[in-house]
Amino acid sequence: MAAGAAEATGDDGVPQGAAIVVTRDVGAPPQQVWRCLTAPECFKVWWQEHLSFEPKLGGRFAAPFVDPSGKGRSVTAEVTAYHPPKGFVMVWADEAWDFDTVVSVSLEPTGAGTRVTIEHQGWEGAPEADRAAFLLDHRAGWEHHLDSLASHAETHDHGADGADEGP
Repeated sequence: MAAGAAEATGDDGVPQGAAIVVTRDVGAPPQQVWRCLTAPECFKVWWQEHLSFEPKLGGRFAAPFVDPSGKGRSVTAEVTAYHPPKGFVMVWADEAWDFDTVVSVSLEPTGAGTRVTIEHQGWEGAPEADRAAFLLDHRAGWEHHLDSLASHAETHDHGADGADEGP
């Protein structure tokens, strides 16, 4: 299933609400998807190599990136709720922002695998002039990350420690 939206969009495709909701059905069991989301050696394969994530309550997430202007920046987050293997919540911000957002990741078993839903809310704190671009950019980013997660989880079997046990 392709990524989907729960909120209405305008004629220009910009979400009208202040939340992004992206859902992807992954053809892998919930425990395997959970390990891909929380085991650092797996997470770094499908997200990016140069990130850090402490999957626990109060844990930190940090991922450097280069913005469209070529400037190096970082996004950071703190885990504020942690419910293995069902999901977690993080307070999330780009270092250039003066507002925080909230990212919720949830996993739900399906007959064929796992439904992963990412909800990114709190965009009403963004400057109004930039909000539509933030929403579109972050929707595209979450869709990309969910596609990468699904592809990796569906083609790799991860052991209890999250280590790759082959395709």
